[in-house]
Amino acid sequence: MTEITAGPPALLRSLNARAVLEVVDRQGPIGRPELRDATGLSKTAIAQTLTELERRGAVERAGFDVSRRGPVATLYGLRERASVGAAVDIGHHRVRVIITGLGRQPLARASADADHSSAPETAALVHRLLAQACSDADVDLDDLQVCVIGVPAVVGEGGELRLASGLAAGGVGLASALADALPCPASLENDTNLAAIAEQVGGSARGLSSFVLLSVGASVGAGVVIDGELRRGSTGAAGEIAYLPGPGDEIDDSLGAQSVTTDAEAEGMAPPPSARAVFDAARAGDAAALRAVERTARRIARVSASLALVLDPELIILGGSIGSNGDLLVEPVSRILRDAFPQAAARVAAATAGEHAVLDGAVRLCGDRLREVVFDRATAPLR
Repeated sequence: MTEITAGPPALLRSLNARAVLEVVDRQGPIGRPELRDATGLSKTAIAQTLTELERRGAVERAGFDVSRRGPVATLYGLRERASVGAAVDIGHHRVRVIITGLGRQPLARASADADHSSAPETAALVHRLLAQACSDADVDLDDLQVCVIGVPAVVGEGGELRLASGLAAGGVGLASALADALPCPASLENDTNLAAIAEQVGGSARGLSSFVLLSVGASVGAGVVIDGELRRGSTGAAGEIAYLPGPGDEIDDSLGAQSVTTDAEAEGMAPPPSARAVFDAARAGDAAALRAVERTARRIARVSASLALVLDPELIILGGSIGSNGDLLVEPVSRILRDAFPQAAARVAAATAGEHAVLDGAVRLCGDRLREVVFDRATAPLR
């Protein structure tokens, strides 16, 4: 960009501060010469802007660049604790929290098993875990600015939850219970959508603008990113493919963990204790287990073909406790797509964001919102 030299001085200072913060965010720690090159601002404007941003607590000195010739240059970065927030994953059986700052790095973690017997009890558990993690991070609980919470549910525009079978009373009352229990505004997000964000930032979809995360596990859902934007739909239910009719069953019934064990028995395996046991047996070469996995791959391929033909993504990512068995599923799903559905052009890959993808996606969104809080505060014109 180039320096804006006309306009009210307070507005110019605010615009310069925003430009510097955005570069520090993307490239920091960074020195003054690089800031001048990246922003087009003058040497004087850079010096004045950095001084003011330091005074307002948005940036800090982050070391020295000793690699260049000449005087040692001071490096500047965002101040990690200029604002702090929380990321929460309310899973079916466990709740996990992370306290994070501007750098999106974990300052502290806490987790506990959960039975979700009631909305107030779930909210109280989240509060206890946040208090524990804040204490470990040496952060005052009341200093939290933002809380992003992943839930296994459809999240409406007003924060109301639907289709939350794993939560008490189907999630009814949880949003209000969390609002009462937490010290800061809470933003609820569908868990598969957060996992898709994690894949986009640091997983299999890194660098892609259009992809679908197909999560197959305790339930089935899809996180949809098209043209770089997460698509939630008009009511928050985009990607709730579990309720689509399948061949004789809803997709949730034909792709869930129970279907894997049922297929394995039908193929001649002794009754397996879990879907994981079927996949483990397939890796060990068990013929019946391999046939059962092929059945699962055929079902996943049919769903993937529908997603590919309707949405035209570059990539379909297989995730969830079942879908993440990419070493056994990616090849047959890709083969079946290619042979049976040649019009579906999307590639298939395994999820790589890991088992904490929901929490990592929540950390990402939390960091984005913390940045807006800090950037708005740091660039507000002096009165």
